[in-house]
Amino acid sequence: MIKTYIRVELSSEGESPKQIIERMRRIGAVPMVGDYDFELRLTEDERLFDKLEEIHHALKGSNVRYALTTRTDAEAEDMVRSKREITHYVGEKPVELKKALYKAKLDRWREMGLDVSELEELLEKDIESFKTASKQFLRTHLDQMVVKDKSPANNVIDMHVLAVLDEKGKDIRDLAQRTKYTEEQVTLSLGRLISAGSAVRSQNGDNELFSVTQPPAPPSHFRKTVTILPAKSEAEAEDRIFGSIPVEGISSRDLIRSAKLPRDQFVRALKNLQKGGKVKIIKKNQKEFYYMKA
Repeated sequence: MIKTYIRVELSSEGESPKQIIERMRRIGAVPMVGDYDFELRLTEDERLFDKLEEIHHALKGSNVRYALTTRTDAEAEDMVRSKREITHYVGEKPVELKKALYKAKLDRWREMGLDVSELEELLEKDIESFKTASKQFLRTHLDQMVVKDKSPANNVIDMHVLAVLDEKGKDIRDLAQRTKYTEEQVTLSLGRLISAGSAVRSQNGDNELFSVTQPPAPPSHFRKTVTILPAKSEAEAEDRIFGSIPVEGISSRDLIRSAKLPRDQFVRALKNLQKGGKVKIIKKNQKEFYYMKA
């Protein structure tokens, strides 16, 4: 028998966990806790492709992201033996399932070296207060997080978050709305960007803002004035950026100087090129380099 494991990423702008569970149960998916959120079994007369389509249509319109992993029975047993045992919560009430999912999140944070004992106590007493406290906890400990995850999915998230950062600064809620990612995804992305030296955090009254890191100014005797030439259209801005990227790649600082675009045009055009699959970003020694995508 083939088993498909589904991991969902909820959004404050999307449907609630209870609604997502109801959607998935309609197609026979079983809620679970661990590395994945649902398990779906395929009988011998069912085609895998048809089942994947069924999952996609079940979650369509819910404003959540999902990831799939498919394994045979033997592979699934190996997975359970090599990792913590998967626990199913078929008969649990929604609030109990929520707690189990939050406990799994605390386990991941503990593995990152964070002390989550106070949050564990709060989760048992008041789940609503826990949700608020957990967001603040993650933001407070950004500087303590050593993020080593370089998976392609996270690279894409970091690229999109970095593209909407500017010198003035934006808060997490604004970044989440602009990128369409969850506040937790944006918060973790900011942790990676801060660790890489690409973003900085500042406080403006009660507001916590994040902005792009400005390159240091060169010595005055080496400093050259960069002529800024606004593009007449978005297409022209994209062409200037793409034409400034050599085969061997270029650093973000040199690309800005070569394109000679105003900051807002540069960010918008670069984001469009990345979305269109024409440009990719690679981090080397905590610096970002841009390449033409083959």
